[in-house]
Amino acid sequence: MRKIPRRGEETQPQGGHDTKGIPDIPLPQGYDDKMALLRPYVEKSHDLIARPFYLDSEMKLQACAFYFNDVVDAKRLNEHVLKPLMMHSGGWESGDYNNTDRMDLIIRTSISVGQLRKTDSFAVMVHSIFDGMLVLVFESIQEAVIIDIHGGQVRAIEEPPSEKAIRGPREGFIENLDINIAMVRRHLRTPRLVIKKTIVGQRTRTPVAVLYIDDIVDQGLLEQVNDRLNRIDIDGVFSAGSIIQMIEDKPYSLFPQIWTSERPEKTIAELLEGRIAIMIDGTPTAIFLPSLFVEFFQASEDYLERVFVGSFIRFIRYFAFFIAVSLPALYIALISFTPELMPANLVVSLAQARKEVPFPVLIEVLIQEFIIQMVIESGLRIPGPVGQTAGVVAGIILGQAAISAKLASPAIIIIIAITTICTFALPSGPVVQATRILRLPLIILTAIFGLFGFSLGWLFMLTHLCSLESLGVPYFAPFAPGRYADLKDVFFRTWLWKMNKRPMSIPTQQKQRQGRTGKEGGAGE
Repeated sequence: MRKIPRRGEETQPQGGHDTKGIPDIPLPQGYDDKMALLRPYVEKSHDLIARPFYLDSEMKLQACAFYFNDVVDAKRLNEHVLKPLMMHSGGWESGDYNNTDRMDLIIRTSISVGQLRKTDSFAVMVHSIFDGMLVLVFESIQEAVIIDIHGGQVRAIEEPPSEKAIRGPREGFIENLDINIAMVRRHLRTPRLVIKKTIVGQRTRTPVAVLYIDDIVDQGLLEQVNDRLNRIDIDGVFSAGSIIQMIEDKPYSLFPQIWTSERPEKTIAELLEGRIAIMIDGTPTAIFLPSLFVEFFQASEDYLERVFVGSFIRFIRYFAFFIAVSLPALYIALISFTPELMPANLVVSLAQARKEVPFPVLIEVLIQEFIIQMVIESGLRIPGPVGQTAGVVAGIILGQAAISAKLASPAIIIIIAITTICTFALPSGPVVQATRILRLPLIILTAIFGLFGFSLGWLFMLTHLCSLESLGVPYFAPFAPGRYADLKDVFFRTWLWKMNKRPMSIPTQQKQRQGRTGKEGGAGE
């Protein structure tokens, strides 16, 4: 992977190519010599097109275009590159100009495409061809021209299915990096937005973009991101998950330490708070660094609703997380260890329901937990509406059959159902996955030690959260360490006109986010 360019350097992903098996030599000046060097690579790839042609009608200069069919835009290739070159009127004969001037004249008079560059390196030229670029070579001119006219079919822009919003924009990222960057640019028009491109993966050579606002982002965080990306040395990158696993601080933790989103407006909001975004070609997901635990309970529409509505919904999410992790364990503790904490009528009712169940309460909970996890997985793997129907039907039938066969009590069916509903009430997929695993060790601890084990499990969990970092930033802030100014946007959120400073938990160059809105100091406070 090449080093990310510094400010002021060209942002195209060039240079630093993996030259394994490709000689990194200067291009020869002769046309036949270039073709001889390229022939081993052209002959092995039947989908690689080599289109020879002559400049102008008098056939004064031979040239050849190399490209992959359906990877470049055929219309732009024909109308903006091949046709103008073939109609070139001359005036660039070798006696009038040197090779560099001739190439510049051809580019400026006959190629009406904006994204192009020149190279005299054979390795760079070969890599550019297989990166999906259009490459032009000319007779008696050493340099080759690399043109970016990617085309082909792309998915339409639509709302991300995993981040549906009740209110707000309906557009989401797609698998094309340039289109995703354009969506951010279209709404974040500041010249301070910096986008640096690089290549990750020795064989897939996946384009990766790093986005940040240079007068807000902390330079120390930016250097860490660049360093971690530069250390990645793998064959291929296929999705954002590949990058996340390579750059996160504690890969052994169940908790996700890097926040992701498929929504452009969420990306813009994160950039304005001083975070760094990483976008990968071929995946509709943006990665944000650093991330905090509290972010995984926030949704875009929280800031579009009125304060009391948004605050209530956010509090419900935190409560749902507690229930999703704790409810089966609490059921075991109360039934097996401390039934005196429950009303007498409820204890009698639960005891009567469980008297014909042949398993201890721990085994009963684990069996039902295993069944519901299988129902969830099968519903996810079966495509479309069939999966949803199968999940609902399986849950109802299996639950009723378990009760009828005296394999489970009605109470445990209700407990597991409430737990599952609360799990999927969380807005973040990674937290949902972590929650499904976290309740299992809590169940085991509680089954052994009762309420003491339940408390011990939560103590371990909170201690672990306090020890985590995301890009060196405390993951459990603003709780540990305490950043009390940030509590206005944690369990509840305050009015937007009171959020005049960026989060103290995220290092930034500028803490002031907004000035006076006309409401500060007025009757509204």
